[in-house]
Amino acid sequence: MILEIDPVEPEPWLLARAAQVLRGGGIVVMPTDTVYGLTCGITHHDAIRRIYKLKDMDPKKPLSVLVSDMSMVGRFAKGVSTPAYRLLKRVLPGPYTFIFEASPEVPKIMLRKRRTIGIRMPDNPIALALLEEMGEPLLSSSIRDPEHDFVNNPDEIEKSLGSDVEMVIDGGILLPVPSTVVDLSGDEPVLLRDGKGDVDTLELFG
Repeated sequence: MILEIDPVEPEPWLLARAAQVLRGGGIVVMPTDTVYGLTCGITHHDAIRRIYKLKDMDPKKPLSVLVSDMSMVGRFAKGVSTPAYRLLKRVLPGPYTFIFEASPEVPKIMLRKRRTIGIRMPDNPIALALLEEMGEPLLSSSIRDPEHDFVNNPDEIEKSLGSDVEMVIDGGILLPVPSTVVDLSGDEPVLLRDGKGDVDTLELFG
């Protein structure tokens, strides 16, 4: 099922339909400020397993946690220092993934032998509005084709994944560039991936 939502001013009644699917344990394909992602509710373990299976992904590899505000960050990330909190408030929403130690509220199915999670607050009206409608974080993983290229067209995604997901949100064709990933779980910040987010804006690396 493909659901076309205005990418600038998302219609509340359409967001409610998508939220209903997610609350029921379904998988929804959603646009972000970087790429389209497979998303599900953070408490739905069967949906989490389905995403790993759909992507043929090693369960040891983490999914990103999508949040809509800083209070959600505090619930699922442990030990966020004052400088890190200020940094996130300054650059988010934006195309960054920040790695933190996971709090006890993170489902164990996501952690395996890991103790860290990636936090994303995407600067995309549909993503933010859907997160606010849900009132809880979503898990997300990017969509790639067999050649491992990002798929940016919702019609193509629906054709390839339509029978394996409950809904594809059409928020327009994206120019897919992955997020910049920074590990803030240790004593010093570590740049893990230089992506769409401007590294210089972070003012963390000399």
